[in-house]
Amino acid sequence: MFEQMNQEEWQTLAPRLTIGAPCEVTELPLSDEMLGEISGHFWQKGYFNIPSLLNETETAPVRDAMYALDAADIPPVYIFLYDQPWWLFVRLNRLVQHFLGEKFAVLPNLWAWHLKAEGARGWPPHRDCDADTVFGEGADAVLMSLSLWVPLTDTDEANGCMYVLPKSGDGEVEVVLLPDKLDLLSARALPARAGSVLGWPQDLYHWGGRYSATAQNPRLSLSLEFQNCSFHPLAEPLINAAQLPSFEERLALIGSQFRKYRHIDPVLSEGK
Repeated sequence: MFEQMNQEEWQTLAPRLTIGAPCEVTELPLSDEMLGEISGHFWQKGYFNIPSLLNETETAPVRDAMYALDAADIPPVYIFLYDQPWWLFVRLNRLVQHFLGEKFAVLPNLWAWHLKAEGARGWPPHRDCDADTVFGEGADAVLMSLSLWVPLTDTDEANGCMYVLPKSGDGEVEVVLLPDKLDLLSARALPARAGSVLGWPQDLYHWGGRYSATAQNPRLSLSLEFQNCSFHPLAEPLINAAQLPSFEERLALIGSQFRKYRHIDPVLSEGK
C-alpha cells in the first residue's frame, strides 16, 4: 500500500519535487496599491479572486506530480508530502500578512482536489470555521483566519470552479446557521485561470462545483488555511511553511485530514 512507501519511493514518484529541502523561494512583491484593491473587494464582498499570481513554471511541477499520484491511485492530498505545494503558499506571504499581520501561521488543515470524471464534485456548501472570524468594523476590522485556494488548472463552471455566497454590497453578512437554508441563487461562481489565488474569511460559505460532460480539462487545486497568531490557535499544531514538518510528520498530518474531513468530502463519506 502507498501508505507504507518510504521517502525515496515518494521521491521517485515525483522526481521534479523535493522533500525536506531548504525553502529558498521569495515572496511575491505585491505593491501596496494592488493589496489595497484586493483588500477593498475582500472587505466589501467577502472574498478575492486574483488572476494568475503564480506562474506556470512553479505550478506545472506540482500539477504534474498530482497527475503521477492519480496514475498510482494515490489520493491527491498526498501532494503535501512534497515541499513545492507549501512553497507556492510561501510566495503569498505578503498577501497573508496584509490580512493577518506579521505574526501568522499555517493551520493544520489542508486538502487537494483532482476532479476528472463527469459527476465528480467539490465539497458541498460549508464554512471553514463555524465561529466568527472577523472582529470589529471598517478600518478597525481584524481578521482571525483566512483560507486560500489555488487552482493548478483553469477552472470554470463546467469543471467545478469555486462558488461563494458573497457579502451584500454594504458589507453585511447574513447570519445563516444551516447550509440547507442558504440562498444559493445569490451564489457567485469564481472561474479562475491556473495559478490564480482565491481567498475568504473562514466564516464565509463556499463550495466546489460539479464536473460536467462539457469540461475541457480536469480541475486540480490546493487549499491551505492561515491564522493570526494573536488569537488562540484554532487547531494545533500550527505550522511555519518556511520550516516544514519532517517527512514522517507530514505523513501523519495528511492521515489526520481524512478523519477530519470525512463528514464533508463526497468521496470520503462514501468510504472510498
